[in-house]
Amino acid sequence: MNKSAERSITIIELWHLCAARWRWFALSVTFCLIIAVRYLLTAPYLYSRDATIMLREEILGDNVTDKNSKNFTQLGFVSQKSNVTDEVRHLTSLSILYEVANRLEPTFTDNEKFHLALDIQKRLSAYNDGSGSCIINLTYKDFSTAKAASTLELIIQVYNDYWWQDREVVIKRASQFIDSKLKQLEQDLDIVDDSISTYKSRFGITNLEHVSDVYLRQQNESDAEIMRLSSQIAMAEYIRDQLKDSEEQYQLLVTNSGITNSGIEAQINMYNNMVLELMGHMKYTSGQNPVIIHQQEQIANLRSKILENIIDYIQSVDIQLNSLIDYYNEATEKVTSNPSQAKYLATIERERTVKESLYMFLLQKKEENEISLSYKPSPTQILDMPYGSGKPTSPKRLRILLAAILTGMLLPTTFIFIRAASDESVRDRYDIEHNSDIPFLGEVPYSGREHSIESLLMPFGFGRKAKTSGIVVGHDMLNASNEAFRVLRNNLDASMAGKPHGKGGVVYLIKSTQIEVGKTFVGMNLAMVKAIGGQRVLFIDCDLRQASASRLWHTPLIGLSDFLCGEEGDYCKLLWHPEGYPTLDVLPTGALPTNPTELLQGSLIGNLISTVRQQYDSIVIDSPTAGILADADILEPLVDCTLFIIRAGRINRHRLNELSPIEVINGTSKPQYIILNGVSVNARYGNTYVYKYDRSEKDKQTVEISKKTILLNKIIFKKKS
Repeated sequence: MNKSAERSITIIELWHLCAARWRWFALSVTFCLIIAVRYLLTAPYLYSRDATIMLREEILGDNVTDKNSKNFTQLGFVSQKSNVTDEVRHLTSLSILYEVANRLEPTFTDNEKFHLALDIQKRLSAYNDGSGSCIINLTYKDFSTAKAASTLELIIQVYNDYWWQDREVVIKRASQFIDSKLKQLEQDLDIVDDSISTYKSRFGITNLEHVSDVYLRQQNESDAEIMRLSSQIAMAEYIRDQLKDSEEQYQLLVTNSGITNSGIEAQINMYNNMVLELMGHMKYTSGQNPVIIHQQEQIANLRSKILENIIDYIQSVDIQLNSLIDYYNEATEKVTSNPSQAKYLATIERERTVKESLYMFLLQKKEENEISLSYKPSPTQILDMPYGSGKPTSPKRLRILLAAILTGMLLPTTFIFIRAASDESVRDRYDIEHNSDIPFLGEVPYSGREHSIESLLMPFGFGRKAKTSGIVVGHDMLNASNEAFRVLRNNLDASMAGKPHGKGGVVYLIKSTQIEVGKTFVGMNLAMVKAIGGQRVLFIDCDLRQASASRLWHTPLIGLSDFLCGEEGDYCKLLWHPEGYPTLDVLPTGALPTNPTELLQGSLIGNLISTVRQQYDSIVIDSPTAGILADADILEPLVDCTLFIIRAGRINRHRLNELSPIEVINGTSKPQYIILNGVSVNARYGNTYVYKYDRSEKDKQTVEISKKTILLNKIIFKKKS
């Protein structure tokens, strides 16, 4: 039956894996903390300064550009939005910061000033308090608190200077336009006055004041309205002609022109601001810059929209004007007795009045511009001067130290998780029980030194070898290895109880298909723990190629090879008796022969095993590596049970399907069990078994009881002998 199953790692299992490797966590955290402390000792401290400004109404525009949207705004259907967001972006733009860098370091080259502006832009942050708010918060970081405060003040000052420069350009352009129009109007008024004088002289007209009070009042009211509308049409036509002129593509338009349409006035203000911004950007970049191209497209679109609105405005005012002219003509016909002369004179008078009104209006605007040039208002109001704490804002020491600790914990955790998730080797009994049908007998913990370099590297797969210190069990030893072998002994006795194995003791073959898996180590300690339990045990070192057990026990150089060669007929003379274990006998290998396979194929080994069955309760046979050598296959028909040794982390769990729980040899079924060796004591995938034996009073009493039990077993053994 195939019980192969993929295994996932749980949080508890990962915790046990990490807990067993706490030294690596300590090293990783220490290393990361050293790097963090070194960075904190060498990194310069940055100090932060904050300032708060409020934008005045002079620099806030109206984004409502549609000619009908203003009416909906007054009714509450459309919300008006200020361009505070654009001003925030303007405050942090390179055009402003380049001038700041120029004033901070006037000796720098253009390239150095540009990089300094970029550095200032990285350290500067600006944000608006919220929707509808005109307040902007500024934050700047620098290595010096004084320099951070002075830089913030300089940024605000440069912003104010740039705003005033743009405003001054608009005022001067408007003044030039007004001067040119005043000169033209003066000439037109002279021509009109000459025309009136000539006409009156020609027809002898001295006074036309013969109309009644009613018609005269109607005539005056309509005449005033006609003059007002005519002046608006004149200004609108001038702006229309200026927009149609392709040579003046980026010419500033006249503001405060007297046009009553607030939407057109807002569009003209926005257009002038966009033209000024474009002219400012073109100082530092070429016309092929995508930003410049985008701004040019926006200006062109806005220009065309203004032109459409101007044309619509002229048409609507012209309709009103024509209606008023008709009304005025009717009144004029009734006022004068000579309609043609009165009409002509009225037309000329109206033209003169319109030009006089326009002339007076332009004079007033000229005075306003001159006053504006003499008064320099600030576009911003500083609410909070640059302020801040004396403590550095970066690097943040506590945050960096916590990040170092977390990184130090995360690195080994990630490595352990990836390694464990990708590891397909047998790690514990879970892998054996879910990937093989062979009964699991028990597991033996790793018995290497706990504080050696090898044990430090062992959890990560380095330096983990099958070499052991030999015997780890003893009469009065209480540790994980002793307990594991005692459990193994009990499980083995329970498994073989009641099974047919011939007359006499049970013969166990220690077998493995891999080298350095602790096969000899398990066999030696299994024999020792059976002897401690009172059984008569014989350990036969049938590894005629390496004699690992004989070398670990330091046995004499005579043994099994001498018996199989026929040099010694009595095997009892070859036995070696470990000190302190009267019920344990060891038949060492002796001198290593040149033909071990041929010696084992003879009949002497079978006769030997049949003989020792009658004298011992358990016979443990250590054999060379199976699969590579034929020795284990030769010995297998002679034994009652095969103990297959697997070392944790040395064999792929999917290869366990190749093993069979029962081997049929010469028609006889022989059970096979798996023993897992080299399991980590402190951490496993599944359950954790940790043995702690403190020499308390209770433990001492337990040791005394164990000693008395051993002494009683010795007495019983002597009586049997």
